[in-house]
Amino acid sequence: MKTLVLGATSLVGSHFVASKRGAGIEAVDIEDPRQKGLQVEKYVNLDLSREDDVRELIRTSPCDAVVNFVARTDVDGCEKERPLDTSSPAKKGSAGSAWRLNGELPGWLAEETAMRDMFLIHLSTDFVFDGSSGPYREDALPDPLGPQVSWYGYTKGLGEVRVLAANDKGSALIRLSYPYRSQFQGKLDFARNLVAKHKEGKLYPLYSDQKMTPTWIPDITNAIEALLSSKAAGVYHVASPIVTTPYEFAKSLFTELGLDTGALRSSQLKGKTTTGVAPRPLIGGLEVKNVRSLGVEPKSYLEGIRTLAREVSAGSRMEDP
Repeated sequence: MKTLVLGATSLVGSHFVASKRGAGIEAVDIEDPRQKGLQVEKYVNLDLSREDDVRELIRTSPCDAVVNFVARTDVDGCEKERPLDTSSPAKKGSAGSAWRLNGELPGWLAEETAMRDMFLIHLSTDFVFDGSSGPYREDALPDPLGPQVSWYGYTKGLGEVRVLAANDKGSALIRLSYPYRSQFQGKLDFARNLVAKHKEGKLYPLYSDQKMTPTWIPDITNAIEALLSSKAAGVYHVASPIVTTPYEFAKSLFTELGLDTGALRSSQLKGKTTTGVAPRPLIGGLEVKNVRSLGVEPKSYLEGIRTLAREVSAGSRMEDP
């Protein structure tokens, strides 16, 4: 199966591409993944915020499936794009805006893949929920715009709605939560950011009341592989089946890596508001029933941390780039 991968050099996308070793992969990105050590059969440089170019890409692609890893994921940066008049959130954004990449791009992909009978896999997030009653089941609907839903979460929820409206029979949504892996040459993820802050002596207080289910990134790759093989449409959650908090996650992570846990301090998310900072789901996280039907069992956050620690200790290169 030939697969068109959008966002091949991203934190999550690069792991999937590396696992394929280039076999059947046509990568679309603003930078050549081969310059980052990723093997692909073909590379297309394309501005994915341009609707006409995206539609033409799908119409002319020889691939059988599309996997979309593209998103504007800077949660606090996205919040600055929230319209002042939230009663009319349909304001068009700039080329790299959350509205364009998170909300509109998935719709274009869904419409074009439906017309060409191409299978679409689109990645989303637990931030589409307001965090009042997690962990959330796969059939839970994204929450509307409100004070507890970030602009990032709202635009990602909009993307979900558009995918399912245009190509529900030929698409799969994968929601994930606070993804992490043992190595990556690009940006820091949830776990490695905590380690970096610890080593810099800049570790901030961590919430002990926020419920979350962090995602071990190799589990996402396994889920995508299973979906490409089965073309099983639907919504799938890939996350820790055990709920934790940022404080408990960091404590387990530092313990496994042999770092001093004395630097840990806790704080409370409930009732906290900070100017310029996007709201985070308080009682968030994801249930993982559907993905198990594909034969994929996501790692608990404890299993993920232990695997990360083993790979770091062994100096494993399997996680590169």
